[in-house]
Formats: sequence, structure tokens, C-alpha cells
Amino acid sequence: MPKRSNLDYRDWRVWLFIALFIVVGSQLPGRISVTLTPSLKHRVYWLAREPDRVKRGDYVLFHYPEQVTRLARGEVSDLMKILGCDEGDILTVDETKSYYCNGKYLVRAKDVSLKGERLESFVFNGPIPAGFMFVIGQHKDSYDSRYFGLVEKSRIRAKAYPIF
Repeated sequence: MPKRSNLDYRDWRVWLFIALFIVVGSQLPGRISVTLTPSLKHRVYWLAREPDRVKRGDYVLFHYPEQVTRLARGEVSDLMKILGCDEGDILTVDETKSYYCNGKYLVRAKDVSLKGERLESFVFNGPIPAGFMFVIGQHKDSYDSRYFGLVEKSRIRAKAYPIF
């Protein structure tokens, strides 16, 4: 005969715990993002649904199905990158394909991908137009704005905070 539980379902604390468990369990899937590519140093991020509050240096999750399809990543249509240069900032690229934001070095573009494919780099010199951003990864082989150009800020889904 199974042992009877000592849990008293008439106790308000039990119901409070159950309610909290349901609320937290239903909210977490939309608040956590996991990235498996080496593009960024961190793998797990907490998402804050405040896309209007991002600034240079922030991690951003943005909707970009056109690029994800090119990368053949299946059903996922969002990318996670760092906002490297924001609207109004001065983006420059030199003859070595090194990118700078307001004179500060960001990244350098490569000529050939890891698969041996020729890469066309994005060339832009001047202030980033309102409503756009230049996004970067932290890995030398990251596929980011160096290759696909400026991204509309309206595509941002969340500001991301690295957990680990």
C-alpha cells in the first residue's frame, strides 16, 4: 500500500507554491534564450522585452529570417549579436576591411568563409541612419553586419543579458 502524503492541500502555502510554480514555469520559456553557435562567448541569455532601450554594446535578439535561411538554421528566424554601432554613430571601414565605430575598432571582415566560400564584405562610411544598427559577433568567423550590412532596429525582439 502506497504511503500517504503529509501534504495538506487546505494550507494556503501549498496553493501559493503551486500558483508561483505555474506562473514562473509559463514565463521562463519566453525569457531564456540559448545560442549554440560560437558567434558569442556566452550561451544562455535572459531576455528583457525592451527593444527600445538598447544601446551600443548591448546584446540583442533580432528577427532576421532572410539571413537565417541563408545560414540554413532550420525553423529559427532570430539571431543574437552585439549592437556594435548604433544609429547616429560614425561607422567606417578601411582598406584592410577593419570596422570602426566612432574611431574605436570593432571587427575585421574575412575574404573566405570556413567552408571556403568567397565572402563579400559590407562597405559603409558615415553616420548610421536613424532606425538602423551594425551588429557584430565576438568570434572571427561570426556571420554578422560585416557581411549582411545594417539591420533595422524595428527587428529587435529583446535586449539580452548573458547568464553563462
